[in-house]
Amino acid sequence: MNSFALHLHDSHGADRFDDVVQFIAADGSGSFGVLAGHARMLAVLRYGLARFVDRAGHWRFIALPGGVLAFAENRLTLATVHYFLGDERAAICQQLADELARVDSDVHTARATLTEIEHALLRRLGDLSGRMQKEAGA
Repeated sequence: MNSFALHLHDSHGADRFDDVVQFIAADGSGSFGVLAGHARMLAVLRYGLARFVDRAGHWRFIALPGGVLAFAENRLTLATVHYFLGDERAAICQQLADELARVDSDVHTARATLTEIEHALLRRLGDLSGRMQKEAGA
């Protein structure tokens, strides 16, 4: 069985697998598979799971919040913000869900902080405006 190399890249590092025989993922148009010798391609992956199998028949799952996949010269490269790799589908799905909940919480906290800063700036501008009016009237 022919194989190809798979390179996974995210903000935390990279992984490489040299004996992949099939890769399955999904983009906006649906699910698709890649085998060794596939034509050049580029795809924007959607949130969810991808999976691949090596020559020994061992399946691995990749949970990701979307990404960009490129296949050329028998090499598949997947770039994403963050991915979770594992043998158990449910476990990595939970890792992805937990990570996205954490990110959502961080975004909510940042928005709340920005709102507080904005209110403090508006109060300060109001105070400065009042002082300037008093000084101009004196």
